[in-house]
Amino acid sequence: MKKLLVPLLLFSTHAFAENNFYAGVSASVFNDTELKLSGMSADKNSDIGASASAGYSFAMSSGLELGIEVEYVKYGKAKFTDTYHVENEAVYINAKPKFIEVGNNLYSALILGVGSMSSEIKNNGQTIKDSDLSYQAGLEVGYMIDEWDIGIGYRYQTADFDGFYGMDVSNQSVTLGIRYNF
Repeated sequence: MKKLLVPLLLFSTHAFAENNFYAGVSASVFNDTELKLSGMSADKNSDIGASASAGYSFAMSSGLELGIEVEYVKYGKAKFTDTYHVENEAVYINAKPKFIEVGNNLYSALILGVGSMSSEIKNNGQTIKDSDLSYQAGLEVGYMIDEWDIGIGYRYQTADFDGFYGMDVSNQSVTLGIRYNF
């Protein structure tokens, strides 16, 4: 019986999805934070970050779902020197088309979002905080098991902060996530 369970899980098919709410969490690993100012740039690997999202998925056809979600992202701290580091967080409204091969549990998704990023830069004991418009784009591939989606993806987020003397902040990361479909 145990020998049959694994193949059945691997080859089970995902039923045609209906409209539904979903919620998920993810960890961002292999983070890279880049700062640009006056034609100069510096980038640094940052700590592991995390995000949480909730949304609603619309079944557009047998192989396409469109998710509209709200996502909160807490980026890992990027430490450029002992006295200079950056911490970012953001809230996005995302459109997430999810492509499903009929009769297969694999999926791929695009992520396009707009929101607000807040940055805190600490340099030699001084702190500067600012929030500004931010955009994000990404890709995700994953596997669906019953109501669960397990995925790996890539995200790119950017913001141009006028209050930081025109500084641009961008983040890139690989994400590992899980989502529950209600």
